[in-house]
Amino acid sequence: MKEENSLIQSVDRALGLLEYIAEHPEGGFSLAELTEHMNMDKSSVFRILATLMKHRLVRQEENRKSYRLGYGVFSLASSLYHQMKITQVASPVLRGVARKTRENAHLAARSGPLAVFIDREQGSNIITANTNIGDTEELFCTAVGKSLICDFSLQEIELLFAKHPLERYTPQTITELPLLLQELSRVRSQGYALDIEEYNLNVVCVGGPIYDFTGKIVAALGISGPKDRMMAEMERNLRIVREALGEINALMGRAPGAEAGTEV
Repeated sequence: MKEENSLIQSVDRALGLLEYIAEHPEGGFSLAELTEHMNMDKSSVFRILATLMKHRLVRQEENRKSYRLGYGVFSLASSLYHQMKITQVASPVLRGVARKTRENAHLAARSGPLAVFIDREQGSNIITANTNIGDTEELFCTAVGKSLICDFSLQEIELLFAKHPLERYTPQTITELPLLLQELSRVRSQGYALDIEEYNLNVVCVGGPIYDFTGKIVAALGISGPKDRMMAEMERNLRIVREALGEINALMGRAPGAEAGTEV
């Protein structure tokens, strides 16, 4: 009750209207439609819209018959994004992944042709595949690495590996660019990546990309462990990792369902 009494009704209504418009980006709303949704008189809704338009949070179509989200929202989101650190956003989720899977969970970002670990959580299993903050791994044969470059074009891949050949680490390592491009396409389509003994024998990893609000891949989340245990729990591990990716991507401003592979 105390919280309700502290609300400013006009501000609450304006933000409610803004949220409604934001939830339906596929089309604009007429004044009549917004009035019906708000269950208010038309003049009051018009004044709210005019105020939101003044601050560029709502814009009116050229025909002046419908209203959409304004570009000022992008400026606010951009300011918030630059204030955030990906580790701050992902760390609580990362802890949850390590707890649920009991495997080491890690966060990685791209540095040139390598993936560098920027955060990690220790799993509770006695035997684990160790990763430490600051360690690096190859992009082309690891789960987090493939996740970080799954949206690269052929030209970008060629440039990335022009001076960094695809070295064979195990019999499963992909060492040819056409095969790598096929693998990256699969990762992009399904929304997650696997490394089944591609980088280290007897080690299996599951990972996936993390996007910012513009749709750019900025990091990757993954887990790793011994092959026998990871393969036996693959369905569970995939579910946990993909749920975590969905949660982090939502926190980063990625639209729900925008990332591929939402079905397990």
